[in-house]
Amino acid sequence: MEHMDEQWLELISKQEQEERQKALKSALTAENVSRAVQAGELVLGDETIKFSRMEVVPGQVFMFVPDSFEPMPEDYARIKYPADRRPKLIYTDSTLEINLTVNPTPNRMVNDEMETFVKDLSFMIRRMQPNAKWHGEGVREVGGRKMGFYEFSVPVLDGVMYNGIFFIELDGKGVFFGLNCMEKYMEQWRPIAHGIMDALQINPKREGEE
Repeated sequence: MEHMDEQWLELISKQEQEERQKALKSALTAENVSRAVQAGELVLGDETIKFSRMEVVPGQVFMFVPDSFEPMPEDYARIKYPADRRPKLIYTDSTLEINLTVNPTPNRMVNDEMETFVKDLSFMIRRMQPNAKWHGEGVREVGGRKMGFYEFSVPVLDGVMYNGIFFIELDGKGVFFGLNCMEKYMEQWRPIAHGIMDALQINPKREGEE
């Protein structure tokens, strides 16, 4: 009888876990995440992630950032990101393992050439990171303009890290956004990264404005 009780409890536990996973997948659909991010609140079972609209490129780009994220401590940012590739803005969670970045660059970019740019950049990354596991690449439309993206995971010292890189043209220059996290967080944070990008608000300057 005791053995049967243990089996029954194990079966119930397994069913509950499967139901939670099903509910989580439903909550993490692209449409739901994008809508929830813009509404300022994403509910994932017992967890609620709140978002606030933040100006990340003065007067031009606004992004919804999780309220629990803070600017990464400067001393840690110097260790994690080489000076020549350090993003202008880095937001991170309390574990410092989930990072959201924004990096306006002086590099020329053309909106109508985004498909070619994605192919060229992904080719370069594949050569630089031969051990990378590729998750996807392409072009989507956000805020009335094209957004290129590519996603991959690479081995690091303490595990495997997911990198989602997204970029747009703004005033003829490239602006890069990224989300990176340890692979154990990828199932949840990869769709959230896409939701944050879909919710970007882009307001380019008008001609004649300073």
